Amino acid sequence: MSITFKSFLSAVGHDFVSVFKWLGSSQGQATVTATETAAAAITTAVNPAAGAVLVGIEALINAALKQVVSIEAVSVAAAQQSGTGVQKASAVASAVAPQISSTLVSLGVANPTAAEVQNIAEIVATSLANIYNAFPAPVASVPQSVVPAA
Repeated sequence: MSITFKSFLSAVGHDFVSVFKWLGSSQGQATVTATETAAAAITTAVNPAAGAVLVGIEALINAALKQVVSIEAVSVAAAQQSGTGVQKASAVASAVAPQISSTLVSLGVANPTAAEVQNIAEIVATSLANIYNAFPAPVASVPQSVVPAA
């Protein structure tokens, strides 16, 4: 039997519910929240300005990550995940641009320009997509009924 490989994002799109089941569970959310809270608290205690930056950027990355996964899931469902990387990155960048502008303002940039916002949005969208694509597709478990007896 030949095994074909899909990109990590394609596999996520095909099996979105099971891949993120734990993250969506109360235990997963509690773990993620506790880790994020601890990181922000430690950073803020050491350097309050850096803590503020961390909280803003963390929220931005989390929002962008949700957009990447959502857009990939929609693409897979529509059977259009191939050759659409530029369009998907653009959709993620557009979705997070308002939050980027708000984050810049909260960090002291009084009037962020459209070019600044767009540049950061493109970097965030492309970087997250590249990270996802770097992972191999998860190996599907084989049901015990098809595993030959030893």
